[in-house]
Amino acid sequence: MARPLRIEQADTFYHVLNRGNERRTIFRDDADYQGFLSRLGRCSQRFDIGVYAYVLMGNHYHLVVKTSQPNLSAAMHWLQAAYTVWHNSRHERSGHLFQGRFKAFLIREQSYLQRLMLYVHRNPLRAGLVERLRDYPWSSYRALAGNRRIPEWFDPALVYRQLEMDAPELRRAIAGYDEQNDHLWTDLHHGLVLGSQALVEQLRRRLGPSTSPETPQWRQLHSSVSIERWIADCARRMRIGREEYQELFHPIRRTSRPRRDTLIYLLWNQGRYRLTEIADVFHISYPAVSLAKARGESYLKAHPRQARTWGAAITI
Repeated sequence: MARPLRIEQADTFYHVLNRGNERRTIFRDDADYQGFLSRLGRCSQRFDIGVYAYVLMGNHYHLVVKTSQPNLSAAMHWLQAAYTVWHNSRHERSGHLFQGRFKAFLIREQSYLQRLMLYVHRNPLRAGLVERLRDYPWSSYRALAGNRRIPEWFDPALVYRQLEMDAPELRRAIAGYDEQNDHLWTDLHHGLVLGSQALVEQLRRRLGPSTSPETPQWRQLHSSVSIERWIADCARRMRIGREEYQELFHPIRRTSRPRRDTLIYLLWNQGRYRLTEIADVFHISYPAVSLAKARGESYLKAHPRQARTWGAAITI
């Protein structure tokens, strides 16, 4: 299997995330959270990477970072390896801690960076962990909101200058962010770039034919219809509303979701995209997308009228 494509550039922002292997917990207690943050600070200094946001969430993490050199992979490999060795020793365990390689979405446009910063910091609210963000200790929110500067290596001034906001303005922006109507993730292209179509075209020209065509993201960058556009167009023809569309990309356990499952099946059935590529865009595991595909197929067989209606929508 081809390794995921990395677009590594200097002076570039990235949204970096990863979760525990098999979605298991990677932060068991306060010491684990602190241990990861300590190593994140050392990673920032060692690889000259600016950390603009972090949110640690039990079985996964989110970072917004800016590279000075094209060394994101080296930095994240060091961070995850260093934390894994320490965590395994501390808890007397062995084996993989993280679910494969990290994901990284490149951001080069200010408007997308600002929206991402607001979105990422609201993760504890979406997960129902707290009612007020200032009560969640394992994110950069409290430092940025002016409540507390912890850890010491995190510099809120970097964020204030970049976003052209002070602490009260940023606090109000995060509180007022309307994630239901923003549709930020509809502009995530090929699991690589969060931004406008113009930026995707620029990167397509930059990558050129030298990048391996066996890389799934390379094939998507050079295809006429991106997977994200395909999903958006298909969802519109299936009359999937805005709120439900946003939920398509968030795993929800123990909930029947026939329209999403059918969309995944129809997407796979087009033959343009592999299950691993579909899994990436829906932010679920390979086994989960395989099960969703099977459920979608069964649903269409059991509802022939719906099959004719939804199947006819797939003409892209």
